Amino acid sequence: MGIVFVTDAKPRYRVKAVSVTSPGTQRAPARSPARGHTARYLRGDNAGILGMRRAITRDAKRDVREAADRASALATDFMHNSGWIAGAVTQILSDTIGEELKLNCRAQLKSFGYTDAQAAKWCRNVEKEWRRWAWNPKECDLAGKATVAEMVEAAVRSYLVSGEAFGILDNMDLREQRRLGLKTGTKVSLIAPHRCPRVTRELDGLDQGIFHDAYGRALTYRFRVRESGIDEDRDIDAADVIHVMDRGENLNSPRGISVLAAALKVIAQSDQLADATLATALMQTIFAATIKSPEASETAFQAISTLSDIPEPDGFDASEGSWSEFVSGLQQDLLGVWDARLGALKDKGISMSDSARINHLGPGEEFQMHTASTPGAQYLPFFQNLLREVARCLGITFESLTMDHSSASYSSVRMSVASIWPIVLRRRTRIAVPFVQAIFERWLEEKIWRKQIPFKGGFAAFQRDRESIFQAEWSGPAAPSADDYKAATAQKIRLEIGTSTFFDECAAMGKNGEEQIVQLGREIKLFESAGVPHPFGRSKGGGGPDGAAAEGNREPVKEAA
Repeated sequence: MGIVFVTDAKPRYRVKAVSVTSPGTQRAPARSPARGHTARYLRGDNAGILGMRRAITRDAKRDVREAADRASALATDFMHNSGWIAGAVTQILSDTIGEELKLNCRAQLKSFGYTDAQAAKWCRNVEKEWRRWAWNPKECDLAGKATVAEMVEAAVRSYLVSGEAFGILDNMDLREQRRLGLKTGTKVSLIAPHRCPRVTRELDGLDQGIFHDAYGRALTYRFRVRESGIDEDRDIDAADVIHVMDRGENLNSPRGISVLAAALKVIAQSDQLADATLATALMQTIFAATIKSPEASETAFQAISTLSDIPEPDGFDASEGSWSEFVSGLQQDLLGVWDARLGALKDKGISMSDSARINHLGPGEEFQMHTASTPGAQYLPFFQNLLREVARCLGITFESLTMDHSSASYSSVRMSVASIWPIVLRRRTRIAVPFVQAIFERWLEEKIWRKQIPFKGGFAAFQRDRESIFQAEWSGPAAPSADDYKAATAQKIRLEIGTSTFFDECAAMGKNGEEQIVQLGREIKLFESAGVPHPFGRSKGGGGPDGAAAEGNREPVKEAA
């Protein structure tokens, strides 16, 4: 049974308020609600330009895995078929490697009982032995064809195309060494990145062709090698694989992607623009001369054929023939005129290649010459802008890509080199040096183990602190200079005021400082033994024999009054 509650409270009703305007006052107009201001990213896209661009956030390794093979194929195609890209790659190789990366052994040998003089001698011996081995293809290459310098160049080229490079360290057994007359067993071979398929099975720890442990360290690489015409998978221990790539570009990605990936669309656009412009210019050149003729069009011929449909007019004199005969004769006369024109043009045509031929035109015809209007005034600036984007992506200057220095000045060249050269050094440090350093370490380990390079304490002492012995610097070519004299003057001032050292300057020029000192000593002794003044030495102040104020040493030279 329900319970009913009874209350004496008065009911309440909500009444909408109505504003009252007194006489003589005006009601203020209603204000539209103000648009709310927000402080957030991407709020200025009122036109929806960014909204039309599809983009998501996900792991970089997925992006690399899905796009790397296609990007590598396109980059290879452009490098083979585009003179701009082929030349840019050659320029990058020249800037990064030059003739070779020269070894400057910096082994820390004090803890092994070496004095400074002994350590310097041991390092110079290592450099000499390395140079002999690295420039002997039979010793360093498993196939006996390439030097170390050529293999490093191939690795950098592979990095530009595929974003990574692979090398495999092999050890040839003693029997094969004796058969081939070799002194070392350390051999290097290169393998193309596409020979490491990007197969991923996360349950097995396989990520893009590389097996990893629980810490993410590489255990083995799975390569697809071809033997006797058959492809087969082969797992190679990670310790025997040299894998170089820019690991800071795509976070946590085990594989790389082509350096050209960001510029592939622009390269294709520039090629398409050049092809279309060339086709248009050729068409305009082929039809550079035309004949303007008054010959009748199809409409005129149709009009002639319809003359017979005109009715006979009143008052026609039929004494010389009927109206149909008159119309038929008129049609024949008009067709005869055009037949005569075509015959004259056929017998007396136009020739622009025969200088001894007299050109004849038909009655009423006009010969016109045309000037090609393609490429237009906007073609070159737009094409150059495309090439600037390509150069920026590759990390070279626009002048290096195009070899066009027409708009460059001394200051702009210096600024361009100052901006680009750190990119060259970074590429050398991230790609070329790790590749050659891995080869050097395996070679030096074998040389000490086989006692071909003497070491205090033998191989056992070497194993206790290998990293101290593997310390090395690799010098490449120096930065280009637009004015050698000004560059040398700046180098001289840096040395004099103490902001640089002799070894720093030698390293910047791609030279070994210690080798330079030894060579200078030899040349000074040679000059002195021959009684010839040597040209080396720092100018001194004042008017002394070596002073900057002495005759012949003044800059600029003071002319006699």
